[in-house]
Amino acid sequence: MPADVPVVEVHLQPPPAALLEDAATAVIDILRATTVHAALLGGGAEAIYPVAEWPDAHRLRERLPGARLIGEIDSLPGPQAEYGNSPTEFAALDVRSWRMIHVTGNGTRALSAAARAPFVISACLRNLSACAAALRREAELRGRPIAIVCSGDHGGATASFEDTAAAGAYVEALSRLAPTLRLGNEALIALRLWQRCAAAPLNALRESPHGRDLLTLGFAADLAYAAEIDADPVVPRLTRDSEGRPYLSAQQ
Repeated sequence: MPADVPVVEVHLQPPPAALLEDAATAVIDILRATTVHAALLGGGAEAIYPVAEWPDAHRLRERLPGARLIGEIDSLPGPQAEYGNSPTEFAALDVRSWRMIHVTGNGTRALSAAARAPFVISACLRNLSACAAALRREAELRGRPIAIVCSGDHGGATASFEDTAAAGAYVEALSRLAPTLRLGNEALIALRLWQRCAAAPLNALRESPHGRDLLTLGFAADLAYAAEIDADPVVPRLTRDSEGRPYLSAQQ
């Protein structure tokens, strides 16, 4: 395969920032951060500031009057949060024009770590086709490799079954859009896992360790919501505000 053919790499855990410095990057946290982003921006929210740590989120809230603090610790609402991390809760609200500060154990950490990459989107199954097309377009226009980052579990310290499967869905979608793409080793691993799960994505989410924990906590509806494919054709892209702080908004 010629060396100039675009490459798709999957990172089963968030990688060092240097590995993403020239990549068109998608960050995935299916359960539930990136699914929340699709729900919020698909519903008309204005901006989501992903933050890695709660103390940083509380400080940022003081600098962003009117911003709502949302997120979780161990899947339940975090300290002083107005809302938790449930996409179905946000889907039932009128979130038009909301600005939010979002903190989670995995997804917002991974997004914060990837913020130095030149092109970063928040990806899930609900915006699969839209985000895959955005990645392909950026790779072709700028000559960039594509990196799909799984947020993982335990703050990114271990791989995540459901994020790996979802990454495989992106590899499959990208391969359809651009059949000449070269796939890295972990991209092939993710693709093979997705091919085993594609017929019943909800079952895969239910079987994952994190999915089982969410079911125990009463979040079955969130799993069903996260398993829907192409229900929210929005591309949440990471950009920076006038003070250089990264935030997600719907790519136009």
